[in-house]
Amino acid sequence: MDFEAKYMAGDARLFDQKNEMFKRARWEPELREAARKVYGLIRPKSGQKAGYQHEEMALRNASWFLEMSFARGTIENNFGMYRWGDRRLAPNELPEDLKLNPKATEYNTRLVKKAARLYGADMVGICRLDRRWIYTRGYNLHTRQEYDINIPDDYQYVINIALESDYDAYKYAPAFPGAAAVGLGYSKMAFVAGLIAQFLRQLGYKAIPCGNDTAMSVPHAIQAGLGELGRNGILITPRFGPRVRLCKVFTDLPLVCDRPIEFGATEFCHVCKKCAKNCPGRAITDGPRTTEPISISNAGGTLKWYLDSRRCYEFWAKNGTDCGNCVRVCPFNKPAGIIHDITRWFIERFPQLDSAIVKADDLFGYDKQADLETYWDKD
Repeated sequence: MDFEAKYMAGDARLFDQKNEMFKRARWEPELREAARKVYGLIRPKSGQKAGYQHEEMALRNASWFLEMSFARGTIENNFGMYRWGDRRLAPNELPEDLKLNPKATEYNTRLVKKAARLYGADMVGICRLDRRWIYTRGYNLHTRQEYDINIPDDYQYVINIALESDYDAYKYAPAFPGAAAVGLGYSKMAFVAGLIAQFLRQLGYKAIPCGNDTAMSVPHAIQAGLGELGRNGILITPRFGPRVRLCKVFTDLPLVCDRPIEFGATEFCHVCKKCAKNCPGRAITDGPRTTEPISISNAGGTLKWYLDSRRCYEFWAKNGTDCGNCVRVCPFNKPAGIIHDITRWFIERFPQLDSAIVKADDLFGYDKQADLETYWDKD
């Protein structure tokens, strides 16, 4: 698949992280009340309906613990698990005979992917660092200050990691159990990216682990062959659909790059539109792809479906937590199994059947939210 031909219809527009929706909510006065609700400063009252009670909120909050305490990639950068270097270990201090041979790229790639899977990666792909996707400036959510992002030229490769989120928890989206799957994904992102970075440093090379900081994850993941871009603005993977969280590690270790893939997701999204129909905030378009952004929270120039992230965020505020409906209702959001695997096979090879597959998905009720009253009773 030719990435430029499929996703680019001109020059990509560089993006300032300050304009990301979650960052805007900290500096844009009109969004302050919504931010108070989204970030949990307004607590749910006791006795609320199932899925929104204190125990479910506790489940969500605890899932974020590693990210918020030891990584903070959603807040700042170069901290804890996402630290750009290890003061105890400088790569240039490792004897040359212990460093990996930079010319043995296939062997080095095999090592990196094996280690990534051991540490918990469900999918891993390699691509060249594309500087179009690096933020022009970063934004510290805690200090509310912008900062410069300078990635040295010797960082040429990106190790892209996808982590599966829990299928059963997502059945309860947009309530707190679904949000707990999101928070756990962010904690896992920090754990896996941090360990991969440390592995590379032990081998004598430099590494910059990233979560949502520093650069966009989705375009790099597409270039690394992890999936295609969906109507909902999320990466659609062949195995897990959009039910993944992404992290990445920049490195100067020469590696073999993977190629972008196609498995029918874009064509299916043209027909399906289930995420748009089931979006409570009406934030997902049911129209065609375009290169024109909706707001400052979109990085324009790429050919895709742009998300109205303000509408999405305002529903989060109303809901009191994350949403996740677009993930729950996506027909690609299915665990492995004979029927689901055969369906994916047909989607990839026979796009003329996409409409019938959407109807079958509706018929079987896969887009229905699970009964919130049963969450704690099921194993």
